[in-house]
Amino acid sequence: MKSLLTDNSLFDRIANSVVKDANGDDVHLPENFRLPELPDEKLAKFADGAIDGIYIYHTQHHPISDEAKALLVKAMKAVGKGNREEAQKLFEELGQKARAISIIDELQTYILEHKETVPAEKAFKYAIYAAFNSKDRETVKFALSMLELLQVKDDTMKEMLRVLGLSDEFTIFVIFIMQQWEKANEEIFRLARKTSGWGRIHAVERLIPETPEIRDWLLHEGIDNQILPSYSSLNCWEGSEAENLLFGDQITPKEFAAIGRIIAALLDEGPCPGISELERGDEIVKAYLVKGKSMPHEAIDKKLIGSILDIYGGTDKAITKLARAVSAMVEDDA
Repeated sequence: MKSLLTDNSLFDRIANSVVKDANGDDVHLPENFRLPELPDEKLAKFADGAIDGIYIYHTQHHPISDEAKALLVKAMKAVGKGNREEAQKLFEELGQKARAISIIDELQTYILEHKETVPAEKAFKYAIYAAFNSKDRETVKFALSMLELLQVKDDTMKEMLRVLGLSDEFTIFVIFIMQQWEKANEEIFRLARKTSGWGRIHAVERLIPETPEIRDWLLHEGIDNQILPSYSSLNCWEGSEAENLLFGDQITPKEFAAIGRIIAALLDEGPCPGISELERGDEIVKAYLVKGKSMPHEAIDKKLIGSILDIYGGTDKAITKLARAVSAMVEDDA
């Protein structure tokens, strides 16, 4: 895909890196795509979107500092005066004090409460400029947070936002904007399939499983990300209606195998809550083992059986007995 700009902005880098899918009908970023490294070498070791992902899932959120708040006010006043260069400089400085993901509410509240000094037209004009021209990650995110509030209706701008959303660093901010669009869920589903890291995790979390196609994708591919499947395990379990399949009579070996992968991710509660959040967690594990006794052995996840024995061995005799029986069955077949 040809770049829509020529100033080597972050948008420009993303647009120039886009490649077509195998069928030639869609676009995505290469798996090894990364935005330019951050100045801080420690931060540069993080995958795109990782710092925001860690903030969302693992950090206790605190009010922004007085220093960051003062910079935000100065930056917005510069936007209101139409001083693009000054605003850009201040937002870059603000991004060193507070990440955009942590002050979205403060930024949007300021715009809503200062309509006279920061007219929507000027805020929109600056946000469009910064989103597609800035070389600074946090400045792009501040701009996207403005656009979420101000709304984007122009088709060309929407297409450019879709391109930005392909980067795991910006996916969640673009999703916030997409949620205002007429076919929001379709847009988020398309973006979920085009991303593979933190972007997919955020998209899966906000995807409404309203169609058989979405539910089927959540079952078979939703947990597939380059970070950890555990982050999406609950969303995929509930969204795919896996429980109904598991306790029903019409489950196929392919569906059983997919369910096993999700259960394995649910049992890995290191990064986030999983199986413990399900009301029938133990029953689900037991149902998987019972069904496994009549499934083709290639559909059974041997590592999952081992994990079940590690977790339930000595605490649940019924599950332990079933897991040992399935394990022995698979081993005998091998």
